[in-house]
Amino acid sequence: MSELLREIGSIALFRGVRDKEPLKSLSEFLLKMGPGYSMEDMIDSYGNFCSVLYELRPDCDLSAAIWDALVDDMNPYLRFRIDSLTDPEQVTRASTLLNLTAERELDLLTRIGNYTSYDFKNEMIYDGYLPDFRSSHIDFKKRYMNMMDHLTSKGYGIYAKYDFFMIRGGELVPVTHPDPISVDDLYCYELQRNKVIDNTSAFCDGKAFSDVLLYGDAGTGKSSTVKSAARLFFDKGVRLVQVPKSELETLQDTIDLLSEVPLKFIIFIDDISFEADDDRISGLKSVIEGAAAGGRKNVVIYATSNRRHMIKETFSSRQNEMHVTDTIAEQMSLSERFGLRILYEKPNKETYLTIVRNLAKARGVKLPEEQLVASAEQFAIRGGGRSARIARQFVESL
Repeated sequence: MSELLREIGSIALFRGVRDKEPLKSLSEFLLKMGPGYSMEDMIDSYGNFCSVLYELRPDCDLSAAIWDALVDDMNPYLRFRIDSLTDPEQVTRASTLLNLTAERELDLLTRIGNYTSYDFKNEMIYDGYLPDFRSSHIDFKKRYMNMMDHLTSKGYGIYAKYDFFMIRGGELVPVTHPDPISVDDLYCYELQRNKVIDNTSAFCDGKAFSDVLLYGDAGTGKSSTVKSAARLFFDKGVRLVQVPKSELETLQDTIDLLSEVPLKFIIFIDDISFEADDDRISGLKSVIEGAAAGGRKNVVIYATSNRRHMIKETFSSRQNEMHVTDTIAEQMSLSERFGLRILYEKPNKETYLTIVRNLAKARGVKLPEEQLVASAEQFAIRGGGRSARIARQFVESL
């Protein structure tokens, strides 16, 4: 056990992992097994270590808990591998010692993660109750090097763990329970959906792409199209970052942050609209213009709005003929910055019923045709009109 403590202490390249849980509590426990500490000290520190492990991993898996800490660790070796993506020559300039150290320490972490409670109990010489934990025996070198070889698709840290993110208080926060919508759940808007998918595919493949504005009637599936299209390309390194209207001031900072990550990001601005004198309009314009000038390589903006021009027209602006032209130009100037503008119109009766029928079939709802149609129409009347959202709510109510 004293040898194990020395090995943990010798970790250098992945020192951030050593200083995080569970290795931090494990080191404290191993120290208490040495001379100068009582049996009570040893048992208490062992209990604390197990408690920490249980908090980290409900499956009580030491190896998996160490892996979680390793994935989250921004270490010199990871920084080198990220830099080498933009400067391939750096690979040849890299110190052989750096690569060797990474491999040796990953092997060391593998050995540490292989320990189970049985191994420690044998050393503690105590017949009373002691909690247990297990190990899944992860090969850290094999798994970590595989992650390094696929940074542009699998990512690292939180980008490897999550696909959806939100900007909150200027910070990037993962969405742990994102909307599960998929393209298979969207009906009767294939033309619009395919435009978004094709643009996302081009963006993902490093080809010419456009910022996209999806506009039109409420409840027609604009937001669902963006989320489902992003989900199609998660395995190719695409991540979705939703920026609420209240966080638009941080948009450029967010783009600067994401530009350093070797993945592709869709910045999603949902249900956007502005007052005519909103200062954020010019900021958004400049960000979109930056893409047209080649200023963004791994970030695309997808926005939805119930208004094509996104800028609310006031009564005074309509009444003042001297400023009518300027008002119209200002309203159009923002939407025209988006290279791709896609219209979503409210469905007619037949389209609405087609959506209902498809959703009902997908959900296993079995009703006579006449009853389904009549009920769907009544639901639409009570809900304020026909739309894809109303159709989904109706089928879910069944």
